[in-house]
Amino acid sequence: MLLNSLRLPGLLAACLLLGLPLSAQAQSAAEQKPTWTLGIAAAWSPSPYRDYDNKAWPLPLVSYEGKSFYVRGATIGYKLLGPGADELSLIVSPLGNRFRHDDTNDPRLRRLSDRDISGLAGIAWRHRADWGQVQASAQKEFTGHGGGTALDLSYGYPITQGSLTLTPTVGVNYSNSALNNYYYGISARDALRSGLDTYRAGGGSSPYLGINAIYRLSHTWVASAGLRYALLPNAVKDSPMVDASQTSSYFLSLSYVF
Repeated sequence: MLLNSLRLPGLLAACLLLGLPLSAQAQSAAEQKPTWTLGIAAAWSPSPYRDYDNKAWPLPLVSYEGKSFYVRGATIGYKLLGPGADELSLIVSPLGNRFRHDDTNDPRLRRLSDRDISGLAGIAWRHRADWGQVQASAQKEFTGHGGGTALDLSYGYPITQGSLTLTPTVGVNYSNSALNNYYYGISARDALRSGLDTYRAGGGSSPYLGINAIYRLSHTWVASAGLRYALLPNAVKDSPMVDASQTSSYFLSLSYVF
């Protein structure tokens, strides 16, 4: 639902941000019968942290679309309403942000405390029509990392030409102070240890643009790719841990649908 260092957490973030478009295409078939998707992907999303070690890794993909239950990449959901033009779901997903001080070459950041992956749970809504698709979600962090809140709203318009479907997307993501401060804040203890100034990150919105491409190689084999560009909110880019004002994510996969 939502698209925010490419080790495993970064890969999860890229999959969430790019929305795993293959799952959405398979959904029309899932309305009649359960559908599984198995595949492999590669993703890359450079971290905004200073002098961070960014790597792309292969990632197995497992998705499932059932009458009520689904797994779409890293998001698990249960439909309260749907199938149809509107879908309302309870969802659980990871927030793929993570900071490991051993993965940065900045001597001051190497003295900071680590920040781990967070779990989010909440509700998601989607409306599909001839004029496109609107998606919205509201989630709360539940893994003891400040209890922050993440909101997301996006619009996409699928364009199909033969076996190829392109879906340009525009959206905005909001994270509150508790969530941003966990990943980008600097406590008094960390400041004393690192020499950086203390910093408390506030809430902020991150507008983004993206495009997903799906190409059906056959009835069962599907290739997909996507990219997303997002502007960081002031609360993030003003952090002494960060040296970027935007982020980009890239995704490529090959999947088998059955």
